Amino acid sequence: MPRPCLRLLLALACSALTLIHCGGSGPGTDAARSAMPALRAAGDTIRISLRSTTRGRRRAEPVYATFTGLDGAGRFCRLDRTGRFLPCTAADNVVHKDGRTWCDYAIPVQGGAHLDLDRAQTVISGRLYLSVGSPLYLRVDEATGGLVQPDPANPTDPNRGIRFDFIELTLDGSGFHGNTTCVDQFGLPIAMAVFDRADPRRPVGRVGIVESRSEVFRTYRAEMPPAFAALADPQDLRILAPAHGAFGDAGRERGYLDPYIDRMWRRHRSEPLVLTPDEGRFTGRVDAEDRLVFNGPSGPWVIQGRPTSQEVFLGNGVLARGSALEKVLGAQIAAMLNRHVLESPLDWRDAAGYYRQDPCNRYAEFWHRHSLGGKAYGFAYDDVNDQSSSLATPAPLEIRLDYRWD
Repeated sequence: MPRPCLRLLLALACSALTLIHCGGSGPGTDAARSAMPALRAAGDTIRISLRSTTRGRRRAEPVYATFTGLDGAGRFCRLDRTGRFLPCTAADNVVHKDGRTWCDYAIPVQGGAHLDLDRAQTVISGRLYLSVGSPLYLRVDEATGGLVQPDPANPTDPNRGIRFDFIELTLDGSGFHGNTTCVDQFGLPIAMAVFDRADPRRPVGRVGIVESRSEVFRTYRAEMPPAFAALADPQDLRILAPAHGAFGDAGRERGYLDPYIDRMWRRHRSEPLVLTPDEGRFTGRVDAEDRLVFNGPSGPWVIQGRPTSQEVFLGNGVLARGSALEKVLGAQIAAMLNRHVLESPLDWRDAAGYYRQDPCNRYAEFWHRHSLGGKAYGFAYDDVNDQSSSLATPAPLEIRLDYRWD
């Protein structure tokens, strides 16, 4: 990738943290809006506006926001109803469900609301979840102090039957960095606009999905090949990312990308692979140990083996090991394999050539076709060549989230 991506920076800060989900009901009456919590923090603030665009009878369904992240001291924290960013502790596990206790971190936002954050507050690897019909169930692990967050791929997760989604964000000395994401799943359409103080009326950017939830599910099933179409839950709860569904380690499509990966690895035993990220020009070959060894500025740089299909989909394993520069090269390779363009690496900036041949990540391709500006996070390194739904500003004023579930 041209530079360390937001998701990589978040992973380096804390690989275990999840961020914020958004969902909502209808616009509501003025009286209902006045009853919504206006969460204020002391000092200069950044407003997160939550605006439902849902229409019809479903507007009446309850909606909840849950905001978690790390503070500047590296502690798991959550936003409470008064705007305080409080450390998470095992004493928060007070809600009983399925024989266990869970945290009561959800904030009702029926009809719309806003969260006001102190600009001086550090939030690292934040998530703002929105859930429809039920609060989400999070839990503080008593042994480690870690925060157990929703994992719909886990058959025992109590959130599997809940419609939810989230945005990711970081707030630090350099300002706001955030994105909508389908890296793990799709649950609710969310569009995010970010405004800064230089021009409060004109957003620095707008990303996400504005189609209705029912339309997303309908078009996804109609447009996707059968193996990818099956990632959509039969009850329309969510659409799982490939490696969290049938393309995972134990799934029937687990070897989906293997023929392409194997062909590229065979090719580059004899033919050099030239990568040209912003960090320079790197020329590599596959060695006798299946490692991809690059020469370049201050090299050598090594990808420590042939990736599996799951490592390509997830951007992990051998593609996320080593030095920061080796991770940059691994991200480039992961993106090219997902997009099926590794055979023409010098054209990696030409997005018109992405997803033209199989096997490729058709799940990611769908979100680019159905997202504002063609920008989406369909896999972990989708920011390679600026294709992700990331937005940033050094002087954030408002983060505006429009969400709908029909």
